[in-house]
Amino acid sequence: ASPLGDTATPRAMETDAYATPERRRARASEPSTSAARARGKTGHRGAGASPRGRAGVNGSERDARLDDDSAAPMDSGMELRAEDDDDDPFIAQLSQIAHEPRVHVGEENAAATAYCAGRRSRGKTFNDPVHGHMYFNPKLCDVIDTPQMQRLRELKQLGTSYYVFPGAGHNRFEHSLGTCHLANTVFESIKRSAPRHGLGLTVEDKLCVQLAGLCHDMGHGPFSHVFDNEFLPLRHGWDPKVVAPWNHERMGADMFSWCLDDNHIDLEPQVVRRVCDFITSNEEGAKEKRFLFDIIANKQNGIDVDKFEYLLRDSYQAGVRMSVDTMRLTSHMKVIDDRICFKSSEANNVYALFHSRASMHQSVYTHKKAKAVEYMVVDALVEADIAWNGRISNSIWSVEDFIAMDDTLLKQIEFCDDPALAKARDIVRRIRRRELYRFVNEYTVPEDQVVDFKPVEAKDITSCQGTNNIPGGLKPDDIIVQCLKIDYGQKGHKDPVENVRFFHYWDDETSCSIAKEQISSLLPRNFVHRVVRVFSRRREPEYIEATAQAFSNFQRRQLGKEAQITPVKRQRFSNDS
Repeated sequence: ASPLGDTATPRAMETDAYATPERRRARASEPSTSAARARGKTGHRGAGASPRGRAGVNGSERDARLDDDSAAPMDSGMELRAEDDDDDPFIAQLSQIAHEPRVHVGEENAAATAYCAGRRSRGKTFNDPVHGHMYFNPKLCDVIDTPQMQRLRELKQLGTSYYVFPGAGHNRFEHSLGTCHLANTVFESIKRSAPRHGLGLTVEDKLCVQLAGLCHDMGHGPFSHVFDNEFLPLRHGWDPKVVAPWNHERMGADMFSWCLDDNHIDLEPQVVRRVCDFITSNEEGAKEKRFLFDIIANKQNGIDVDKFEYLLRDSYQAGVRMSVDTMRLTSHMKVIDDRICFKSSEANNVYALFHSRASMHQSVYTHKKAKAVEYMVVDALVEADIAWNGRISNSIWSVEDFIAMDDTLLKQIEFCDDPALAKARDIVRRIRRRELYRFVNEYTVPEDQVVDFKPVEAKDITSCQGTNNIPGGLKPDDIIVQCLKIDYGQKGHKDPVENVRFFHYWDDETSCSIAKEQISSLLPRNFVHRVVRVFSRRREPEYIEATAQAFSNFQRRQLGKEAQITPVKRQRFSNDS
């Protein structure tokens, strides 16, 4: 057998610790014969036995099929009995997988261990508050212990949301470890749920998926998406309607390649190429096993371990509850037609995933105070970049320069005595004193205007200001307009579940789509939400009042009424940050 071939995994045998009382009583009454034990170990079926113990999808032996709520069978060769539907010992519940004696994932046999060997003779186990104990083989540890990977310790996962949620101080380093861990879990899940002939998965496949999960965020800049979406377009003059010539995914692939060369980590060229393709979601050269691209960054429907991980970790750290059960999604997936599909009983759970994402965007990622800090950080970085002759903005063209870019830039600005940094330094010190840009008000764009929404600019607001107490009137540079869009992750405001494929029973060989109307009448009609917000860079009462009045006048002109929820008076006299 090839050293890269499928490796046998030990069965997650049900023990009394996990069996229900009914199951224990049933086991006590069963004959304990060597023949029965041998039958359970070999898993041979009698002649003419149907797969999974069923007569077929529409067969009459309905009692013999797996219950809708059961997880993927751990071994497709196991014999299933009708009376053991819910408690069959060979059903690989994720809780059983987690308690298997072999906790060192990635070391199924000597061949796998040899392939994943690094400079170390042993791997490492990390204790994580979200996932518990996570094991990483020696090759993964070689990558973890590099300057390129350790840089992620200096990048806050939630950027400026940390200034609002003090518990959300986690970094992209631990998110990357968690994504690697979940990538391994999903890999094992689809391997266990594969048909008897298997998916042809190899140790190389597994290592590539793990490395892609580990290194997928290497290309993020300071304050993460603030750097990509706000700072760089301002400094380089990129048109927001045109695809930018730089993105953090491509930079992540470049950083990974440089990491290997810079630290003399030996990987086969095809492994490096595949990992880079997984990071950038480049499927052009893939002729088979396209489902592996769905694990890290799923461009088909957005259901991937990156999303699982950041939702789990961000909600935990921010103290926000979610309704989705990602563990259940992980244990109810299989590969059909070269794509990862989900059990039809999990359709509501899939919607819960996208709803949880939208909810986190609304309550955490785009919190109004976090956005106020974000705009101040952008202004500070712009002023510093001017003073430093483009050192920050031009770092994206070189991995050697980019590795020095992290969240510590604010401290460099704050404690630098260079007179050219006076404006940037003043903004950073305002953040320290929490003298933030003032949130003035917001309104929700009416449903009938969401699709054809035209972005609102600062000059649109200032043109409606009327008379005020500001000498020379309100200027566009005095205010910031945020056109916020929260959706379910699909372009064109579509229902994301339209692109999700389902199956009904574990031995199904074809997938299907499920219409929203078949799932629930409580699901949303629209999958996009737009809000227009206004912030004031100046904190003086006259500026706040003038901005609030101009914003109200703008709403009357555009919508025929004031659509904001909070009255102007409440905003006018509030001095809190």
